[in-house]
Amino acid sequence: MNQTIFETGVLYLLEHGEEYVFTLPSAYARSILTIPWVELGGKVNIHCAKSGYSAAVTFHTKPFYGGKVHRVTAEVKHNPTNTIVCKAQGEWNGTLEFIYNNGETKIIDTTKLPVIRKKIRPVAKQGPFESRHLWQHVTSALKADNIGLATEHKHLLEERQRAEERQREVSNTPWKPKYFIKEGDGWLYFDPLWKTH
Repeated sequence: MNQTIFETGVLYLLEHGEEYVFTLPSAYARSILTIPWVELGGKVNIHCAKSGYSAAVTFHTKPFYGGKVHRVTAEVKHNPTNTIVCKAQGEWNGTLEFIYNNGETKIIDTTKLPVIRKKIRPVAKQGPFESRHLWQHVTSALKADNIGLATEHKHLLEERQRAEERQREVSNTPWKPKYFIKEGDGWLYFDPLWKTH
């Protein structure tokens, strides 16, 4: 099963005044009849107009027989000079090797990088439509390894959302997100940080 959620994203590095436009890989659900896991696959493009650099990153899916999971290869290019400045290969969730055009090599073990935990309000203090509040029963059932109960809670949530959508259609009330506004074919956070600096 393949799921594509977003086509492109934008990352602003405020301290550098840089804007990176990027695509995302596809997510594939594997082994859905045994122990399910998600695999990323496909090509990702990253581009910064200000710096003139771009990157092409390929997430390789595991072959049916043999091969490794989570493999990735990449090339970083300086577009004004059409020069490949760096190539990378390895596992996106393991060890990555970077080879620069000057011959220098750098190895990064992503498992040893510091993990910065998200700061999240306790579920009891969240609003009724915040994700962790909405999905808390599904999450706890999954943590308890109770797939049947998780599926039941997920089904109830989805049916409630469908009923709310039908009600909006009957009353001709458009969906109005709290934090996002429609912009072209996508959505934009209503108060982005780059507009406040």
